[in-house]
Amino acid sequence: MPNPNHPPRASPFNVPVKRDSDFMASEGPITPPLSPGHSEDEEPISVDPEPRYSGPSPNTSGAYLHPPPDPRRASREMLQSEERMEVDSKRLSNSPRVPPARHLEDESSHLEDRGTLKLTDFEVKGTLGTGTFGRVLLVKLRDSSQSGTQNCFALKILRKSEIVRLRQVEHVNAERYILSRVRHPFIVDLYATFQDSLNIYMLMSYVPGGELFTHLRRAQRFTPDVTRFYLATIILALKYLHSFNIIYRDLKPENLLLDSRGYLRLTDFGFAKIVDDRTWTLCGTPEYLAPEIIQSDGHGKAADWWACGILAYEMMVGYPPFFDETAYGIYEKILKGKIAWPKDMDRLSRDIIKAFLHPDRTKRLGNLIGGAQDVLDHPWFRGVDWDALERREIRAPIIPHVTSVDDTRHFSHLPLPPAEEIPGLIREEEPRDIHQRFDPIEYHFLEF
Repeated sequence: MPNPNHPPRASPFNVPVKRDSDFMASEGPITPPLSPGHSEDEEPISVDPEPRYSGPSPNTSGAYLHPPPDPRRASREMLQSEERMEVDSKRLSNSPRVPPARHLEDESSHLEDRGTLKLTDFEVKGTLGTGTFGRVLLVKLRDSSQSGTQNCFALKILRKSEIVRLRQVEHVNAERYILSRVRHPFIVDLYATFQDSLNIYMLMSYVPGGELFTHLRRAQRFTPDVTRFYLATIILALKYLHSFNIIYRDLKPENLLLDSRGYLRLTDFGFAKIVDDRTWTLCGTPEYLAPEIIQSDGHGKAADWWACGILAYEMMVGYPPFFDETAYGIYEKILKGKIAWPKDMDRLSRDIIKAFLHPDRTKRLGNLIGGAQDVLDHPWFRGVDWDALERREIRAPIIPHVTSVDDTRHFSHLPLPPAEEIPGLIREEEPRDIHQRFDPIEYHFLEF
């Protein structure tokens, strides 16, 4: 049952929430000086304006800090201001290039062959989330005699015309490219992609336990031990991604799904990017933006480690350390860097959060000479068996109640889309004539 004290939320797979077009280019960063490689004609796009607050209501008493004056008005838009290929080659002249431990192009694609599956092989079981230019459906393979999780999938559907209009083509193609080659127990799997005359489709693993945000909102805050379990899984996922020089750039509880065993799966790779050194793309959620992103100083892997500090604080306190009613106010507080600490937060928890939230990225935990290993070796993680965790041999602190592979109780129950909006799922489309084959919109999605 939804709690009236909490604001409505984004869709489970973070398909951007619909908003009026006149608000699409509203609040931006705090007018920092332009950095090398930053183009003045880049157009900022704001998406997903809903509040980010996830803690107790303003009337909740206790030793923890008071939440924002009006959590329903706290801005949570995501800003995205340039269209780039998935590999960003722009670098500062005095910044050394950091070679990846391995190259993504050397990894083989694990997507199903185009002839193996087709859209009409699936039946729609429900809607998991909707947004501005897409939705996520729960689908099940038809005529499948085997029981198991591989029968049910999350099908992410994006309207091609809206992707082009909102200048998200490179982001969508980068998401497909990255997810087709990465494979990790704490990252959502991409199995196949399709397209029809209207949409592109991404067939992904269905993670039935819902968002970590939902469980955090219900608990109000997590203990350090619970936080340690979840943060450790995220760190292993980031360590894996960073080994390919992939930065994730959208870490937050809404993008963390719990599987049936209570383990996290990182989802929504719409802002993920291969970056050898730095990129100047402005994107993310205001409360989770690192100072170097706000100042347009170029950012890289260190921005993901900053987000780990924000997430650790939010899990243990119930809301992020920098909040305000507007995105601009959030940016100002991030740059000031003043953090209010709960009286009963232990010293080691403060230490690791401070280490992640160091304003100087050259001194930030995770971005030092030891890289991710410095994070694993931090005293706050003392006693964690990282290998056993990655093998998923440790019992998770929250086991979602799931009764079947197609259980949707942890997601919103929304109506099914009209048949005309998902033509390829309803029936196989007729071959198009010669003029339709050269549709300029379809040209952007040749890989699907």
